[in-house]
Amino acid sequence: MNEPAVSVIIPAYNSARYIAQCIDSVLAQTHRTAEILIVDDGSTDDTRAVVSAYRDPRIRYIEAPHRGTAATRNTALDLASGKYLAFLDADDLWRPAMLERQVSVMEHDPRLVCSFTNFVRFMDGTGELLPDQFTFFPELATLPVAVCSGGNALIVEGDAFVQLIGFHDIPAYTVCMLFRRALVAEMRQNESLGRCEDLEYAARAFMRGKVAFSRQVLADVRRHDSNATRDVSLMALDKLWALLVLQKTVDTPIRRAALNDRLVKARIDAATALIRSGRRLRGLGHYTKALALPGSGRRKLKGAARIGYELVTCATDQEPALTRDATGSPVPAGAGWQTSRRR
Repeated sequence: MNEPAVSVIIPAYNSARYIAQCIDSVLAQTHRTAEILIVDDGSTDDTRAVVSAYRDPRIRYIEAPHRGTAATRNTALDLASGKYLAFLDADDLWRPAMLERQVSVMEHDPRLVCSFTNFVRFMDGTGELLPDQFTFFPELATLPVAVCSGGNALIVEGDAFVQLIGFHDIPAYTVCMLFRRALVAEMRQNESLGRCEDLEYAARAFMRGKVAFSRQVLADVRRHDSNATRDVSLMALDKLWALLVLQKTVDTPIRRAALNDRLVKARIDAATALIRSGRRLRGLGHYTKALALPGSGRRKLKGAARIGYELVTCATDQEPALTRDATGSPVPAGAGWQTSRRR
């Protein structure tokens, strides 16, 4: 019996150090992939030479000008033909059963638009394993769920977007998500976002069907000195921009209410990050916008305490220059801002 086809999408930018291990982890899958689309985002290192050494006919290498992770993934999405879509970054790894387990879950229920699994981070060089991702999301245990008999997974009951958007973050990266292409066929990642484009893409997908998740660790995310989240001081702003984009997409009152409630927290998070970095006026502006939103009064009250604490402990009134990169994301003057999906 033929296995359901999976298109694996790997964006690569100066990934020569790691991409062979990444490709090997895909080729070692117990579920045979239909195609591996590697889109090179204008690399200047030996990425091409490393990929060219492989002779597997499923590997398709596409070179493109440097435009960022979202545009690179979109190039692959235009070419993908599999029943399912899987995203893997060139410095990360899948465990051998990743696709087999995820496909089993998705095949069980045609309503599923996405299935995601747990993962661990590991330190490049030492191999030290950090706590698994779900450790940071205890609220997963409070979700209304049904057992998926097609695999060791749980299906979120009710509206998946409403249930998951209230989390501090989407509890998984796209590296360990599998999407049903028929339900997201025309969807593309937002190229105007410098970072967190995967958060916005996943949230939109959650509006299109049911979502399942597994607590099993099936992916390994590498932490190294080139990760774009080495400087996370303004990551709260990147999350805010991604959530604001969703305002154009929410299509029901209950989803709009859930998003507004999450935006209250996002505005407060942005405010505290800006105040902590010396941008008091900008921070207070975001807090004012949080108060104007319909949403949780409790969150606003907690936000007041957080803002007050930051104002008291912040020792400077200086407002460092804030520029924007090519994507429109804020960049502290002099900072080497990089764009990627890592959060």
